[in-house]
Amino acid sequence: MGEIIRFPFEETLDEYTKTYHNNDEYTRLFYVMDSTMKYIHGKGYYVINFNPKNIVVGVTNNNEDYVNFKSIDVMDDDITNKINNNIYNLAFLEIGILSETLEHLKPEFLKENYSQFKIFIPENLVNYYQMIVVNGGYTYLCDYIEIKNKQEITKLNKALLEEGGSSKGRSYVKSTGHYGNDDDNIVPMPLPGKKDNDIAAFVTNYALAFVVIASSLLIPLIAFLLGQR
Repeated sequence: MGEIIRFPFEETLDEYTKTYHNNDEYTRLFYVMDSTMKYIHGKGYYVINFNPKNIVVGVTNNNEDYVNFKSIDVMDDDITNKINNNIYNLAFLEIGILSETLEHLKPEFLKENYSQFKIFIPENLVNYYQMIVVNGGYTYLCDYIEIKNKQEITKLNKALLEEGGSSKGRSYVKSTGHYGNDDDNIVPMPLPGKKDNDIAAFVTNYALAFVVIASSLLIPLIAFLLGQR
């Protein structure tokens, strides 16, 4: 029997990052963190502390992810600036987590050396973080993912319509569970992370090295046996 997972489950973000998580899991978590922050902004509050020890992540009895920012305050003035700072700080936090450099990372260094951080970031989020930390844009990550999903779904529908007509396109997209007739029914669709690709590349290279070494040992052995006849 497999391990029984019990809900609810809750821990700090700091505790969460001490165990391994793939890029898909981090993408899902960051989506929930960002959408939660957007909800907080909508209620007139903002996050005043992004320390991972002050952020709680968890799973409900219904297996739904949630995030609780422990340090928030009323956003009574300078609203736009506070929202923009929150968007930047959350992006900065997420890059620091992905690259495992949060304790030593500086905003100016990240901006000037962003290209070196791309290898740690899920491919579908590289352009988003560049827009935030390099180009000075301010867009919620959850909005960015939903817009990208809509664009991909539009491309897919167009391709299917060109191949087999409108009914074929609609039935296929519905079967994926990501989209029906309602354009707002969008869920995150993260791409596979680099970490899994790195493991596959390591296995391939290791196997290749083994074949090369085995061949180099086998050839002299065959020559020796033939010489004994």
